[in-house]
Amino acid sequence: MSEHNNMHDLDETADKTVAAINKVDAKVTEMRQRRMADPDTLGDKALKMIIPSLAGLVGGKLFQMVWNSVMARVHPRPDDDVKDQQQGLMMSVLFAAASAAFGTLLTRLSDKGANSLVHHMQIKRDR
Repeated sequence: MSEHNNMHDLDETADKTVAAINKVDAKVTEMRQRRMADPDTLGDKALKMIIPSLAGLVGGKLFQMVWNSVMARVHPRPDDDVKDQQQGLMMSVLFAAASAAFGTLLTRLSDKGANSLVHHMQIKRDR
């Protein structure tokens, strides 16, 4: 009887193993189909990532340069330092909010531009 139980246990183990392998196979097939249906090449994906990142980086630096230039004109003298210290927190918050808003706008616009560029490249590639 123990030989019969061992065979039964072996059959159950084999069935579970086959079911697990079939599940993995189905997942791999699904992932391959999704990859094949994706029109983006590796270069397309890189462009979609790099363009908004560079635009955000360059835009942030430009915003900071403009901000510093404006602040240097508004408070050019050292005797304004006491007044600047009092307004420092408010100006820091204002800078952070304005910089974040500008960065978000720039990133969204460059993201749309990158997507449009990639879409145009895909149309040309498919011809």
